[in-house]
Amino acid sequence: MADYDRSTGAPWSAEDLEQLRILAAEGTATGVIAVQLNRSEEAIAHRAAQDGIALAAASHNPYDPDTLNR
Repeated sequence: MADYDRSTGAPWSAEDLEQLRILAAEGTATGVIAVQLNRSEEAIAHRAAQDGIALAAASHNPYDPDTLNR
């Protein structure tokens, strides 16, 4: 388990939601979004579903050189 503090149960700010929309539109993996927003992957997926935000497929590897610059 990670040693950093997540925003468990913290309300979503307008800035958090905007960042989620931007990262999702760029095709950023859910795990990467979770780290950047300091939330769990489940929280990211739940909020995205609530707001109708499409997330990248789970098989998308943000560190794969073949998927960079897409």
